Amino acid sequence: MDESERGAWLAITRVPGIGAQRTRRLLEHFGDLHQAWTATAGSLVASGLDRRAVDQLIATRGAYDPRRDLDRLETLGATALTWRDPEYPAPLLAVVDAPPVLFVRGRLDALLAPSVAIVGTRRATGYGREQSERFATDLVRAGWVVASGLARGVDTYAHRGAVAALSASGADRPGTVAVMGHGIDTVYPPENARLAAQIIECGALVSDYSLGVGPAADHFPARNRIISGLSLGTLVIEAPPGSGALITTTYANDQGRQVYALPGPVSSPASEGCHRLIQQGARLVTSAEDIVIDLLPSLAMMGRPIPSRQGPLSPTGRTVDRQRPQLAINFEERDQGDANVSGGPGSAVIQVLRDASRPMHVDEIARAAQISSSEIAGLLMMLELDGWVRDDGSLEYSLARHPD
Repeated sequence: MDESERGAWLAITRVPGIGAQRTRRLLEHFGDLHQAWTATAGSLVASGLDRRAVDQLIATRGAYDPRRDLDRLETLGATALTWRDPEYPAPLLAVVDAPPVLFVRGRLDALLAPSVAIVGTRRATGYGREQSERFATDLVRAGWVVASGLARGVDTYAHRGAVAALSASGADRPGTVAVMGHGIDTVYPPENARLAAQIIECGALVSDYSLGVGPAADHFPARNRIISGLSLGTLVIEAPPGSGALITTTYANDQGRQVYALPGPVSSPASEGCHRLIQQGARLVTSAEDIVIDLLPSLAMMGRPIPSRQGPLSPTGRTVDRQRPQLAINFEERDQGDANVSGGPGSAVIQVLRDASRPMHVDEIARAAQISSSEIAGLLMMLELDGWVRDDGSLEYSLARHPD
């Protein structure tokens, strides 16, 4: 995309009243946005814009120079991704109201890796802060990216956990994405400035708001659609009634994404929203492993890379991209070595196949390992991709290697 076309995309985002739907209309009519940005009033009306939108576009054109934002993006080391850029994240592009322009400061590969959103109240309790860090840490160690909103409370501790986990591993891969309700040249709340700088190094700051746009109360609920849209699933840690985190789950449901909720003390108002979500059908989780296993079939159906945490070669000898570290079997292990199979449902399957010393049907494995039929398929997929089991056909599996 040349500079004039990219500048036109930036310019169109500055026009009040022109969002995703009207941008699509302009693209369908003119073929590109540079033609729309420079079109006459009559041509714009012919494209389907109402007179008010046409007047706003022309007024913006008279007052705004796209070169200013292009230069500012270069100074920041930032990027403006459009629907037509291959780096635009596919899960978000599938959302009906995906923003035409996504401003990104940091690593673009953070938007291409499979992610899980962690959201919750700004007034997190000690329990909420601890669990936010724990889930984020374990998800990142399992090769996933954690998306959140950089707000106080749960968001902050989720980002901190992700940054710390990636820093401790020394791995050169993305760990977290912060979606903000203002331009990426601003940090809010201001006390998260240092955290934002860390996120730029190991992930990305993201916004659909133009440079120079400051935080506003109505921006944050709207940006929640991007948090859920980027992610394959959304986890709510703590959310009292009326929490903005519950808005994110509404978006996630509308987008066809899975919602997870962490239960808390029944007497805690901070967990009331989580308990209500579980009553309404959200999946109760107690560990990152619950989420990872649940999302594996979705990854396969979408053709997304499978996160992993090992080196460039899997135990089966298949080449694995360094940006896809192998999934860990035991989420309690904190090192970066080979996947350990002590504990958890993965190790139960390994033990069953080890004892049998023969191929076993998936139903037989589920019964012997005492794992539900709804979980066994995803778990076996994980174990196969991680090199522990092999598919012998006819829904039968055998052990591919023995744990040390």
